[in-house]
Amino acid sequence: MSDFKKLWKYLSNYKKHLVLVFIFNLLGAIFSFGMIALIIPFFNVLFDHTQQVHELPETFVLSKDILLQYCNYYLTLVIERWNESIALIFICLALIIVTLLKDGFEYLGKYFNIPIVNGVPRDIYNIAYSKILQLPVFFFTNERKGDIMSRMSSDITIVRTSMNSFIDIVKNPLYILVYFTGIIIISYKMTLIVFLLLPFMGIITGKIGKSLKRATNRTQELQGDILVYLDETLSGLKVVKIFNGTNQMREKFEERSNAYYKEMNRANRKNSLAHPLTDFLIVLILSVAIFMGGNLVLANDGGMSPEAFIAFILAFTQIASPAKSFTSAFYNIKQGAAGIDRIEKIIQSDAKIEEKEDAQSISSFSQSIDFKNITFGYNSERTILKDICIHIPKGTSVALVGQSGSGKTTIANLIPRFYEPLIGEICIDNIPIKDLKLADLRGLIGIVTQESLLFNDTVFNNIAFGIENPDKDKVIEAAKLANAHDFIMELENGYETNIGDQGGKLSGGQRQRLCIARAIMKNPQILILDEATSALDTESERLVQEALSNLMKDRTSLVIAHRLSTIKNSDNIIVLNEGRIVESGKHDELIALNGAYKRLHDLQLI
Repeated sequence: MSDFKKLWKYLSNYKKHLVLVFIFNLLGAIFSFGMIALIIPFFNVLFDHTQQVHELPETFVLSKDILLQYCNYYLTLVIERWNESIALIFICLALIIVTLLKDGFEYLGKYFNIPIVNGVPRDIYNIAYSKILQLPVFFFTNERKGDIMSRMSSDITIVRTSMNSFIDIVKNPLYILVYFTGIIIISYKMTLIVFLLLPFMGIITGKIGKSLKRATNRTQELQGDILVYLDETLSGLKVVKIFNGTNQMREKFEERSNAYYKEMNRANRKNSLAHPLTDFLIVLILSVAIFMGGNLVLANDGGMSPEAFIAFILAFTQIASPAKSFTSAFYNIKQGAAGIDRIEKIIQSDAKIEEKEDAQSISSFSQSIDFKNITFGYNSERTILKDICIHIPKGTSVALVGQSGSGKTTIANLIPRFYEPLIGEICIDNIPIKDLKLADLRGLIGIVTQESLLFNDTVFNNIAFGIENPDKDKVIEAAKLANAHDFIMELENGYETNIGDQGGKLSGGQRQRLCIARAIMKNPQILILDEATSALDTESERLVQEALSNLMKDRTSLVIAHRLSTIKNSDNIIVLNEGRIVESGKHDELIALNGAYKRLHDLQLI
């Protein structure tokens, strides 16, 4: 039942469709049994067993006897006026009409089920993607990208498959209920025997369903491992080849692939067991019913006529198909619930940057950015920053230098609240940033990182990213300031050229200049440059450095740099070592101190 509750959260958006699916499938089930019920008058006419009835009952009651009286009354009229052959024609016409109605209602049930089948996976996609956008950066440092991709792809595909089976969860119980109601009307004694045997069938199918859900969970975890490993391989393919690691990587991949193969075999075999097992159990129950009904007919004590016995057997055999379909659908729903379990690990994640209900709006600042006694660690066991105090007046450029792992990038990530400090606070104009609206805070900030983060889109859309209805002239102006306009115009379609996955059609310097153009287009008041030129050749660095100079004019800048030559003119240089500030001042002042900065400077000169 808990599995259906998980699905109901998403199904509840389609209540109107669910009601229509229920109504039309109920009508389809009723007319489906009506096809079987017409067998009784057919055989009555065929074997001349029709009871002569010349008056209709005074009151109509939904019961076996009243229905037979009505049927026999109209058959008597037809036979007396014409003959038995004409009566058979009327029964056949009724059968055609009932079949047409049954098929029509079944189609309408499927018609209104289609928006549910496609809507639930769409809603889960949208909810999960929206949650991914809301989650803070630190959430993804503890998660594997391939596993998240697996949850967003194969797990949602499993949910879609289970939604295809959803109509069977609605439809088949209705068919089973209607047929059982019909066979109760035909013979309550035989039906009672069937009911006593059904719990045995339910217990067996339930145990297989639980086992299948566990197996499905395991297969999805293994598929996530495969995607993670594939992502690592594609990202580091050059390293794999140059270090002759292809055999090693292949062996590890095949180990994961084989484990997935074995687990999938196990899950599929359990799923394949559904049909034959259900078939066997139904035949077992049917055998008991045939034995009991046969004895009632042979006894010839009025308990059951041969026509009613035949109708009972036909009706019961019709239960087999919806019962098998329901069992398969039940297992598919189990698999879908397993997929939702994995997706909801993302959707229900508590990891988020909280925004206060009464958070203040901010569109600009006039004084400074201040780090006040900041201590930070990704967990309580390991501290990255210790008692950091930095004052950044508006319009100044502050540079962070130090060895790798000293905490430079972490400091930069605290300003837009990608992470939260453990101790202390960061203020803008003496207002703690945690008291500001998150969107407003980030609206003040532009970032250019060492990695050129671009999208598989046009040049124009990458530069204008995040801006509604961007002005083309302003995009071109931003590109010119970033020294990017000339190479853009040389591209096949200029600003409408698609740059490929992560800007793969461009050189490193060209990608970086597009990132700078994007930052210029945003026109941020606070600029964070995280080693923006460290991965470039000399010529590209010169062009990018010129673009950065244009970008930094009249802006408050926090610059992270390994090449000290790029930050000589900064208003303040802060030297970090193992998460602490060890020196600060202008370039010449720090050289004169003959300390940590001087050592870094001398090493680079060497």
